[in-house]
Amino acid sequence: MNSPSINAKLKAMYAKKLKKEDLEDLMKQNNIKDAIIILKTKINNLNELPNNARRMELENALDNNIIDDIKKINKYLKGNDKEIWKQYIMKFKIKIIKALYESLITKEAPNITDTVWIDNLFLDLKPLLNAENAEDFIEQIPNKQIKNIFNNTNSSFERENKLDKFYLENLLKVVRNKNKIIEKALKQKIDLLNIVWTYRCTKYYGITNQDYLINNYYRINKDIVNEIEKAENIDELKQILDTTIYKGVIQNDMEKDIKKFNYNINKRIFRNKTLDLSMVIGYFNMIEIEKESVITIIEGIRYKLPQIDIERKIII
Repeated sequence: MNSPSINAKLKAMYAKKLKKEDLEDLMKQNNIKDAIIILKTKINNLNELPNNARRMELENALDNNIIDDIKKINKYLKGNDKEIWKQYIMKFKIKIIKALYESLITKEAPNITDTVWIDNLFLDLKPLLNAENAEDFIEQIPNKQIKNIFNNTNSSFERENKLDKFYLENLLKVVRNKNKIIEKALKQKIDLLNIVWTYRCTKYYGITNQDYLINNYYRINKDIVNEIEKAENIDELKQILDTTIYKGVIQNDMEKDIKKFNYNINKRIFRNKTLDLSMVIGYFNMIEIEKESVITIIEGIRYKLPQIDIERKIII
């Protein structure tokens, strides 16, 4: 990796990243117009965003910034770093494929955000926009493994699960023994996903099939998973996790708690200033969560939610 050049790029990118005070300023606004005007002063390249922007327009503008950052990084990577990066950004590609498929089967127009990713980054997905039915759509998927998942799953739950497994297991395979920092953070993320998936599958769906789990155990093992399957409530789950390094990670809102844990890991990775790909991925993981927080705040204001309720939903 061209470290001096990419370090300069990352510094420039990080300078435009929202700070805690910026998110707090946003939450104080009483209407959409004021909130978006404030947002446009804090994030570059949002000048064309209407002051009364709908959610799709907001997502589109924020995604455009992420795409621009990805394209900047693409220029500086080679060898193992390029291989890892290509697999890392596959998550965005899979997300677009899932969204387009959902639009097709529900007969809704594709989200403008999805087409922005295709026009600017994933050109090989363009044939999917012209598919007239599910069979045609699946045939046009460029990745054979993803195509096989669509062909061999019978429900959206099963499809989502297998796509997530495909992405994470392949990313781990690519990064293993090539970047210890990224590998450790990814293994912790997988551990926590396996914990949550186990708890939710048994509690809400009555599923105890461990084939749904990602095929890797880092700081938990199958004995822990078996215990989680027996947990009746969140307190029992927390008691089980108290025996692991994930003590205290999950409190009440599992999804938010895990995102916060992962966000803090990536913030530490970025601030360590190790000039390798881990710093790049740490940055992108942070801005993904930042994007979610901005959308949650703006939509909360749109629907006139109390500030305290919005704050409970975001990570700052």
